[in-house]
Amino acid sequence: MSREMPNQLSRDLLRREPGPSLESQVAWYHHMQETQPIRHRPEYHLWEMFRYKDVQQVLLDYATFSIQKMDAFPDTIGTTDPPDHRRLRGLVSKAFTPRRIEDLTPRLIQIIDEWLEPAIARGKMDIVTGLTYPLPVRVLAEMLGLPPEDQERFRQWAYQLFGQFLGVSNPDHNEFRRYFSDLLNERKRDPRDDLISALLATEENGAHLTHEEIINLCLQLIVAGHVTTTTLLNAALHRLCQHPEMYQALRDDPLLIPGTIEEVLRYDFSLINVWRSARHDTVFNGHEIKAGETVVAWTAAANFDETYFPQSSQFDMKRSPNPHLTFGHGIHTCLGNPLARLEVRIVLERIAAHFSEIRPDPERPAQFIDQMGSFRVMQSLDIFFTPEVSPNS
Repeated sequence: MSREMPNQLSRDLLRREPGPSLESQVAWYHHMQETQPIRHRPEYHLWEMFRYKDVQQVLLDYATFSIQKMDAFPDTIGTTDPPDHRRLRGLVSKAFTPRRIEDLTPRLIQIIDEWLEPAIARGKMDIVTGLTYPLPVRVLAEMLGLPPEDQERFRQWAYQLFGQFLGVSNPDHNEFRRYFSDLLNERKRDPRDDLISALLATEENGAHLTHEEIINLCLQLIVAGHVTTTTLLNAALHRLCQHPEMYQALRDDPLLIPGTIEEVLRYDFSLINVWRSARHDTVFNGHEIKAGETVVAWTAAANFDETYFPQSSQFDMKRSPNPHLTFGHGIHTCLGNPLARLEVRIVLERIAAHFSEIRPDPERPAQFIDQMGSFRVMQSLDIFFTPEVSPNS
């Protein structure tokens, strides 16, 4: 079925059904898991999966459930199936290495400490405009080799692309493509120690990434590496400033920070789903799915499946194991997830080191962007910061 047909159910409309609050969403997920774990909507040629094992199976079985052409994004690692996906991932992994990401740590500490100085001086900051929006932009821009004066344009592209990812906008990519095409030509003439130059140089069995593939990869990195990190940072800091006992626990034991990040990913990304298309007729747990029909795997619902997450409606910073599916599963696991986890971990470590207390400004509650449909993207979050008092002061 063509996604352009008039009776196609949009992603944003689908996300509205669970309701506006986390409580209503979790209650709806549990209801669907108990009463209708696999739902067929024949008027849309669409199937929905709500239980963890079914969602996991859809994500793993790319031979049956294809990611190809499920959105308007060009073909890249996150939107292709094997064999193209295997070739792209093999090449990209040679440039976008764990070592390259981990080597960012000293630079991240430097940037974050610099941007926390106003909070130390004034005792208050809008953490979104002062840190969580610009940080991933700056990190990605420096990784890619973009000049500082282009970072605001880079940020605007990121949110246009995020709106497209959510199905609420359809931006023109021409300006983006011209910009990165010029940058690629410049790096081909004059290579530097940046990710663009590394992507141009990467080679496997005589094959290289084409210019078009690198530009498409940059499109994906903007969404995966910027918007995801900003959303995760906002959710974590919003929760910690509202729950001082959690923040104190992190200060007492910073080793709790990675687990807290995983629980934020499970708990606070409560409207995530992924779309696939059936390659051929198949029988899935007794249900006959026809070739071309759409399959929606509700990863957010899977993250509240009581079989895998006991007392799933409770936020538990010590939850273990925590096999959430927020970053996907299998070959299409989010490319930017190691970078997002690193940035958020270091932000929380630095804030915990600098401030004995953080709390929300009761007169200026968090504000959200209206243009993102049912998905809540934070626009501002004013936090009061109490600096750590030095023993010698």
